[in-house]
Amino acid sequence: MSTKTASIISSVVTALLVLVIVIIFGFGGIVLLNGFMDASAAVYTGFTCLGITLILCPILAGVLARTFIAKFNWNNILSIFVSVLVTTLLGFGMGVASTFIMAIVAETMWRS
Repeated sequence: MSTKTASIISSVVTALLVLVIVIIFGFGGIVLLNGFMDASAAVYTGFTCLGITLILCPILAGVLARTFIAKFNWNNILSIFVSVLVTTLLGFGMGVASTFIMAIVAETMWRS
């Protein structure tokens, strides 16, 4: 398997896993902001953060898989697994951060 194939597999698997995470955190953010009267700016901000997460994580997974194979001479399967794991955890962390950002923006909008 070439480095390009491993990079593509890593990116696609990461995109699917991060898509599930983004959907879960998107619905969680909507439920979180259910009680606020004017929470549209907070929802837009949170969905923007989640969209950036959905774009950046697969790109990083492909770059990591290629780097692990080319520079560190790792096995292809191991590099795919590690890059998918790391970027999925990064996507989870960014989802948690976007939820906090939604809550902070909604609270700021409510107090002003």
